[in-house]
Amino acid sequence: MIKVGVIGTGVMGAGHARFINQNVSNAQVIGISDINVSGMQALSDELKTIKFQTTNPEELAQNPEIDALLIASPDQFHADQLRLALKYKKPTLCEKPLASTLEDARAITKEIDEVEASLGKKLINIGFMRRFDPGFIKVKEVVNSGKLGKPLYVRVVSRNHFSPGTTSEGILINSAVHDFDIYRWMFNSEWESVQPFHPRHTDQAPEDVKDPLIFIAKMKNGIVLMANASANGAAGYDTRAEVVCETGSVELGPFGDVAVRTLDNFEANKGGKMEINWMKKFEQAYIDELKAWIAEIETGVVNTNFATHRDALIANETAQLGADLFR
Repeated sequence: MIKVGVIGTGVMGAGHARFINQNVSNAQVIGISDINVSGMQALSDELKTIKFQTTNPEELAQNPEIDALLIASPDQFHADQLRLALKYKKPTLCEKPLASTLEDARAITKEIDEVEASLGKKLINIGFMRRFDPGFIKVKEVVNSGKLGKPLYVRVVSRNHFSPGTTSEGILINSAVHDFDIYRWMFNSEWESVQPFHPRHTDQAPEDVKDPLIFIAKMKNGIVLMANASANGAAGYDTRAEVVCETGSVELGPFGDVAVRTLDNFEANKGGKMEINWMKKFEQAYIDELKAWIAEIETGVVNTNFATHRDALIANETAQLGADLFR
């Protein structure tokens, strides 16, 4: 039994803790850390497996009963909490992004490189869960099959329902960073440019936040990504993607459904009630990611589907290409 400590007990941390206890038979969450004491207590009361609660994440990281750490705190704390994982040599799954600034992302990448080299093994995985999502995996399979010809461009919708505290840069660095990782993974190519545009402003967002954003990004293999990213979409959590190929397209719908469209058969996407956040849509992706993480810890066999800290740094750097244009 792998005993896990979770840092951060908000939507992400609490969700991960539930998924582990309910779906990963060889792991259990026994420790949590958050500055929100009442939130910690509520999660502890719910899970019934918590032995340790602390407002100090280092107390959790150094606890000898904790085998592995899951970091799900706000972005600006990721780098420092990854340093705790390195200090105490704990296998760790850290939610994306690697850090909230490029400077911090580059610094922690160097530190992870050094510690992993000294240990001779991987210690850190970054939680780009879309790599484990059945829908994205299916889209990749269809595209790679070649039955639609070569991929030409991707049309993406990425809208949060409501994101208090989000900045213009944050829409790229916190949200669109998923796109910069998943399509690099899907098409095995690097990014060469990102150009954001701010259309008419939504009254659902503060005046100083450029919301929604439209951005166009180009890969070195020629594939172009055209994306709409919004922090305050108001119509529910909405992620969609269509990969347009030479003889057809494949679309990932808002409910994880995949539709293949050709001259002979134009499939439709599902409809239904929208969720207000991402946890339900990507539930299976999170569960599969957590199972893969625990299996990697138990066996020592590296799962190449995971985003490494190097992958996460590239996603940070790509998002920053667009964010820099707001300065």
